[in-house]
Amino acid sequence: MPVGASSRAVAGVVAAGGMLREEIWDRLARVPDPRSPRGRVYPLPCLLAVWLRALTAAGHDAACAVGQWVARASPAELPRLRLPFDPFTGRHRVPDEATLRRLLARVDRDALVATLLGDTASVSEGGLPTAVAVDGKTSRGARRADGTQAHLLGVATHGTGLLAGQVEVEAKSNETTAFPPLLAALDLTGVTVTFDAMHTVRANLDWLVTAKNAHYVAIVKANQPLLHTRLARLPWVDVLTVEVTRDHGHGRDETRTLKVATVGFLDFPTPPRLCGSSAGGVGEDRRPSRETVYLITDHPAETASPADLAAHARRHWHVENKVHYVRDVSFGEDASTLRTGNIPTNIATLRSTVINRLRRAGYRFIPPSRRDHTTPTAALDLHGFP
Repeated sequence: MPVGASSRAVAGVVAAGGMLREEIWDRLARVPDPRSPRGRVYPLPCLLAVWLRALTAAGHDAACAVGQWVARASPAELPRLRLPFDPFTGRHRVPDEATLRRLLARVDRDALVATLLGDTASVSEGGLPTAVAVDGKTSRGARRADGTQAHLLGVATHGTGLLAGQVEVEAKSNETTAFPPLLAALDLTGVTVTFDAMHTVRANLDWLVTAKNAHYVAIVKANQPLLHTRLARLPWVDVLTVEVTRDHGHGRDETRTLKVATVGFLDFPTPPRLCGSSAGGVGEDRRPSRETVYLITDHPAETASPADLAAHARRHWHVENKVHYVRDVSFGEDASTLRTGNIPTNIATLRSTVINRLRRAGYRFIPPSRRDHTTPTAALDLHGFP
């Protein structure tokens, strides 16, 4: 099927919580316009749509490239972009790079996330409970005025790797304090939330269980020294191995074992299950290595088997592999020096929206999918613009 026809077919239906053709402009209009009405030429939804569709096309990762992309739109495509028509010249007006960049620096970060990522639906694959992963990412090229780097905390679905939300971690704060604001707007009832050791603090675990009715599978490391020591000292040699997996990847043969035990000596809302996961392997240099990771979860045996817990631990890294890595490699996020105002967060939101849409369209790899949508028409059809 031709690329354009394929994209039009995708745009005409609701795909896993995707936006309908008829409502996409209305959704963009919900973002508050930070500009003064006086002298305003381009409607806010129009400029946001230009950014979104230009970033879809391969090779258009910077503000200057976005300006070039819209300047190449044909007279037949410009009306679909809803650019204002100038009766004196008989042509549609086209925004320049400076206009596009200034707008993105001022748009409210949270409102843009809610508009573009708020339709992301959680998914359930392979019989696993619905699960999402929380992880942070630093935009290395985007430094604030005080010299600090912009850091984003995001949440993505397991399996599909769809980004469901993100917040910028303030310069004088850290990821732990951004954890509740990131997840507050999401319906997490019955959802399993996975995260690394930084967020394994009692306040976050209690909040997920009592306030969000969610489950957690959390990693425990030395940043929680008392808890980590108590887990390490458990008589794991007396606990039966419940899961063994073997695989080969990156020039390494690995064997993973999982042991699970329920304990009552920890004061948690529900008696937690503790997991000891050991990975041993031999690399190309034939030197053996071994690592043990401790996990803690509120899942009882009735809602998550040992195999489920092992899968949750492995799938947690989908947020890194399918979101953060893709933004760095395919969109050059770490190399980008756009840093004025809210640009680092907003452009990351737009990039993630493009990734979400391409994955929903059935693409497994992002670079070729972006090359399939280099023309304005193909990008318009992909995102469902009428």
